[in-house]
Amino acid sequence: MKRALLLMYVILLFLYTTSFEADRFITSTTHNRLKFALNHGGHDAALQIDKGELAEGRIVFRPPAARAAFEAALQFNLQLLANGTPMEGSLLHSAPLIVFEDYVDDRTPGVVFPYRYVQESRLIDKVLKGPAVVYQVKVKLPRTNALSFDGYIYKTVVYEYPLL
Repeated sequence: MKRALLLMYVILLFLYTTSFEADRFITSTTHNRLKFALNHGGHDAALQIDKGELAEGRIVFRPPAARAAFEAALQFNLQLLANGTPMEGSLLHSAPLIVFEDYVDDRTPGVVFPYRYVQESRLIDKVLKGPAVVYQVKVKLPRTNALSFDGYIYKTVVYEYPLL
């Protein structure tokens, strides 16, 4: 009887640790893929500048084009449908939401580079060497079991215009 109880205990412990490890793997994979997608989206958005202003020596972003490029990069890298919802079988189960976007460029009043960009409510504090785009995205973590974290993660990307 002791061995049977010990065996049941070991099996339950194995199932718990396997479930815990699967949950950690899904969480870390979600963080990594989201950061990868945000970096690519930030890069694409930072390239959307006004060519007329560039001819005058100023870097000024085109926000609608930058937002569209950012969303297209998220759609491609996170396997999203055109409406923003995840494809069947993708890692995410709900659509990522862009909760904050900002553009710091030569048109922004009072900005001289290097510039300390601070958004205390968003927990963003970064020294910018040049014009940059800032995005913050909220994603619901996928759950692997009833004990998994049931909430949202927030990821921020601050991507500077590539000057060189």
